[in-house]
Amino acid sequence: MPELVFCAACKRIFRVVRLYMICMIGLTPVSLLSHNILAESLEDPSEELQLYISEYPPFCFTENNESKGLAVDVVREIMNDLQVDFPIRSVPWKRALMNISGEQSAGLFTITRTVKRDPQFKWVGPIAVSNLVFFARHDSEIKINDLADARQVGRVGTAQGYSAERYLLGQGFKNLVSNAGSDKTNPTKLVKGYLDLWVSVDVVGYYLAAQERVKARELKIVYEISQQPKYIAFSLATPDELVMSWQSALDHMKADGRMGLIKQRWMSR
Repeated sequence: MPELVFCAACKRIFRVVRLYMICMIGLTPVSLLSHNILAESLEDPSEELQLYISEYPPFCFTENNESKGLAVDVVREIMNDLQVDFPIRSVPWKRALMNISGEQSAGLFTITRTVKRDPQFKWVGPIAVSNLVFFARHDSEIKINDLADARQVGRVGTAQGYSAERYLLGQGFKNLVSNAGSDKTNPTKLVKGYLDLWVSVDVVGYYLAAQERVKARELKIVYEISQQPKYIAFSLATPDELVMSWQSALDHMKADGRMGLIKQRWMSR
């Protein structure tokens, strides 16, 4: 019989179909023999993946030249499951978006998935779910039932240019006290009475408070504005089978409880 020769495109199609069948029958990547099937889709040197973060503690940040954070721990756990190890680089936000908009296999985390962004990238997640909230002092008697109540409060702390500031301005807030470029000092301003409320993502808020030596018990959440799922965005040039393998590994982490343990570890710091 003549020897059957597969072209590179045929090999890729075969891997995609095989991974699809694995997902359909409910097998998880970690249950496969030494992850050989998933790892095979990453063996092509042309599929080397570039991973980027932009500083957003505690989800992702750099300390002593090492990438750290809640989302970084999740991504490293995914890579460990898939037996791959791609470097994680920290770059400014605009550059990171540019890097995942090109012709190379690349990913950025964490990022919010919006209607506008959805067709521009391939998505894996959520790798974390946080909540945009109003913080008050632990002894505050302020009651917030909706955004209308928050618009009547004296001073609401935020930061210039942040998505939370833009959102509240769009909701008609005239009582914002916006720091220039950073949310860092708002926990201290809140507990010292210079602010009545502070808007922040819950995990980020507790992290910033700890950095400013404000204890978690000195704060309380008085209203949840919205949930903010966080994703990994991959470039459109990233192979579908690679993206599918990452999502499958993440789903397994959620099922076996490792995702919850990672979030709990960072919330308790």
